[in-house]
Amino acid sequence: MIFRTEINPLKSKQNIDHKDKIMLIGSCFTQNIGDKLINSGFQTSINPFGIIYNSFTISQCLDYVLENKPFTKDDLIENNGWYSYSHHGSFKGHTPEELLDKINSEIAQSHKFLKETKYLILTLGTSWIYTHNETNKIMGNCHKIPSPQFTKSLLSIEKTIEVLSTSLDKYIKTTNQNNPKVIITVSPIRHIKDGYRENQLSKSMLHVAVEELLKQNSKTDYFPSYELMMDDLRDYRFYESDMLHPTPQAIDYIWQKFSQTYFSYDTISLSKEFEKLHKLKQHRSFDTTTKDYQLHLQKIKELEEELEKKRFI
Repeated sequence: MIFRTEINPLKSKQNIDHKDKIMLIGSCFTQNIGDKLINSGFQTSINPFGIIYNSFTISQCLDYVLENKPFTKDDLIENNGWYSYSHHGSFKGHTPEELLDKINSEIAQSHKFLKETKYLILTLGTSWIYTHNETNKIMGNCHKIPSPQFTKSLLSIEKTIEVLSTSLDKYIKTTNQNNPKVIITVSPIRHIKDGYRENQLSKSMLHVAVEELLKQNSKTDYFPSYELMMDDLRDYRFYESDMLHPTPQAIDYIWQKFSQTYFSYDTISLSKEFEKLHKLKQHRSFDTTTKDYQLHLQKIKELEEELEKKRFI
């Protein structure tokens, strides 16, 4: 007897390999997959605005990076420090000048990377948006500002499609890579603070919007991370203690499905070699002057050089 419904995504017709550059934008699940890509040796850029959840801010992030458009002081808000309306709270400055320097430097670096990017991965987290009443700006993060200063609403399916479609078309026309691909996924992490039913409404609207985007643009693809977590694993032993975020075991499982979908056999093999290199780099010695540790460093250097050659074969 079979006691679970295993999901096996269809093999993609276009394989990601180690020569390709990949940018990921979106919710904290983006960070999970992005870290896996980095540890597996892929040329990866993750969240130039920090972790962001709603489709409007994700689209805005993509537009600013594509256009290499700098932020100004009008894009910032003060609340025990300076923050951006559109960025994660990790972007914080003691002065507006300090924050703008950090933000605009990241945009410039990401712009250069995105022009070389062949695969853009978006992870949509929620349809709920928070609009700052005084400025009428949609927030990427509320930065612990009192809730009465915001109006909470659902970004409509039509608006979600509109903003993402416009940004994705712009990306496809801007990148200098042949046959670029956009991979969209819906985060499996539930936003319970919005409410249980409200979370379901939010995720459902994202799924409907993504389906329309797939119909509109043949260069977009959907990876079912949401379904893998909710329908395949479907057990609280795969959740962290908050009962919301996936455990490392669950992330490993979803990563395995992602690899099977988008990597060739050779790419999977090379990924495992890069993972071995990553583990070697994690080793820390109490005494870095020993001969054994110097041999360890030499082994790392030799393996790095070997894998860099393999990357471009």
